[in-house]
Amino acid sequence: MIGMTSTFDSDEHVRIGGEIGAFVDRLSKRTGRDFGVIRYAALGVFCIVEYLSPNRDVFVDTMNLGDSLGNFDRDKANELEQRIFAPLTCSETSELLTQADSEYHHTRQDWNSEEQERLEMCSRGE
Repeated sequence: MIGMTSTFDSDEHVRIGGEIGAFVDRLSKRTGRDFGVIRYAALGVFCIVEYLSPNRDVFVDTMNLGDSLGNFDRDKANELEQRIFAPLTCSETSELLTQADSEYHHTRQDWNSEEQERLEMCSRGE
């Protein structure tokens, strides 16, 4: 979900305030960018998002907090600040893309192996 752009839909998303919301608001003022906290209703996960439009209807996920706001501790706050104020270098981005590509192809190979086994079982009449 990280890096995924979404359009706000009140049936699917809930904006969250509270202490984390206030922390994210302070971060927004420091960066000049607009951040907030969203809960995905269907998935039950909380995410810190960056709003891409002034109407706050289009956003991109910045940090997934999981199914509890209690997961946002001082380490997560430091990680969020690091992500916002010290973006990835080109080499780090390249490495992440390579890892994601590798995981995708390994998953495809696993699916292919499972499908081959299923087809062999079907041909044997099992």
